[in-house]
Amino acid sequence: MNRSSLRKTHRWLGLIAAIQLLIWTASGLFFSIVPIDDVRGSHLLQPLPALRLSHVRLISPSKLTLRHRELASLSIGNLQLQQRLYTPIYLTKLNDDWLVYNAETAAKLAPLTETEARAIAANSTQLGIQSATWVSAVEPGSEYRDGELPAWRIALQGADEANLWIGANSGKVSALRTNTWRLYDLLWSLHIMDYVDRDNFNSWLLRAFALLGVITIASGLLLFFISGKPKGAGAPVK
Repeated sequence: MNRSSLRKTHRWLGLIAAIQLLIWTASGLFFSIVPIDDVRGSHLLQPLPALRLSHVRLISPSKLTLRHRELASLSIGNLQLQQRLYTPIYLTKLNDDWLVYNAETAAKLAPLTETEARAIAANSTQLGIQSATWVSAVEPGSEYRDGELPAWRIALQGADEANLWIGANSGKVSALRTNTWRLYDLLWSLHIMDYVDRDNFNSWLLRAFALLGVITIASGLLLFFISGKPKGAGAPVK
């Protein structure tokens, strides 16, 4: 390949790669500047009041199984002891369905009511509550991905348009989504070039543009070394 063809190739490769290279640089700069705790909204959350073991009278898993035979084949590692609002619970997932039991009485519990979800939200943050919405399914690319469903979405007051997501069965605060997180999520999708699920770091598109960037840099280096000396630069000085 002669110099003219190499220059043209390098110019067009650079033009095609420039936009994505700019996105990678700008998004990487944002990631390095903004603390991850600000993205997660940790400053908006506060610890929930925790029950002490001395204040509860737990039944054993064996007694729970006697009351609920559907748990007989459950592995011990799949049964969780947690706290839902002010109640200790046994929590498990069986055949893709969440099952919740009162850990003191063995009674089977229904998902959280709106009143209970609001109470958990009020204990989790000092921000006011605007609304509570029951969510049983989310679209691809939603701000709430891979979280417990169904869930309550609690819209909080404030300029950052925060949504607090609470698992309807576990009662656990699964996620807090703010405008800062949404901007981070958008830049992340542009950075890894996965614009829907935003979790695939090995897509063919990302690989193709990474290879294109390498080729562009390599062609620029090759062009630099084969260009020769500028005109008039090689004359000896007398």
